[in-house]
Amino acid sequence: MKPLHILFTVLLSTASTAALADDGSDRSRQFLAEFRQQQQQIHGSEAVAEQTPAPSDTPAPEAI
Repeated sequence: MKPLHILFTVLLSTASTAALADDGSDRSRQFLAEFRQQQQQIHGSEAVAEQTPAPSDTPAPEAI
């Protein structure tokens, strides 16, 4: 392959990658904001509590 063809291929692929990735961060931020809004609508304002194991009145069974 001639060096001019290689240079043209690299230039074309770099330009197309830059064009596709132009608003990538904006799209991910918008998706995250919409996702959080949907979750807020679904779950309301209830906060997710940390799950702590409840104390047990009976001792755990012994391993055999």
